[in-house]
Amino acid sequence: MISRSVIPIIIFLASVSVTIGLESKHWQWRLITCKAGDANVQKKDASSCKVSLLETENDPNPRPAPFDPCFEEENAGKPRNYCNIVCPGADTAYLIKRIPQNHRSCFGHFTYKIEKRSPNFFIWRDAKCRSSSVEFLIRCEFLSARSTFRSDEDIFEEANRIAIDLRQ
Repeated sequence: MISRSVIPIIIFLASVSVTIGLESKHWQWRLITCKAGDANVQKKDASSCKVSLLETENDPNPRPAPFDPCFEEENAGKPRNYCNIVCPGADTAYLIKRIPQNHRSCFGHFTYKIEKRSPNFFIWRDAKCRSSSVEFLIRCEFLSARSTFRSDEDIFEEANRIAIDLRQ
């Protein structure tokens, strides 16, 4: 049997572990916005994309990356466009929403997908999705407190270096 003097200690330790558990992970959102260009170019080239950092799913103040986070790679002899979603060290990253939801050229796992290349996540697009206008809202889960996450400038600098290296 547990003595009465031990019960307050157990309750305190349980509340501390719950508090620490809640603060030991956080979420951030990324908005990948791809815009198709000229109709003649659209059929062969990837639409340009930008990545914006969001604190919440509906953050009214997105923080756009000041560089092009995307690069091309060949896959099965066809071009594939990859964009860094700028969630370095995230445990998971998953699609919340594709806009428009009824997009005629973008189908999950067939013409776009989130892929992990440790420690970063990328979204790739190919086929007609690669050259179309589309947005992807992505949620990244980090197994650390938000207060310990690096500054936007630090992660932008690292992601820009990665993009430059992968384009070469």
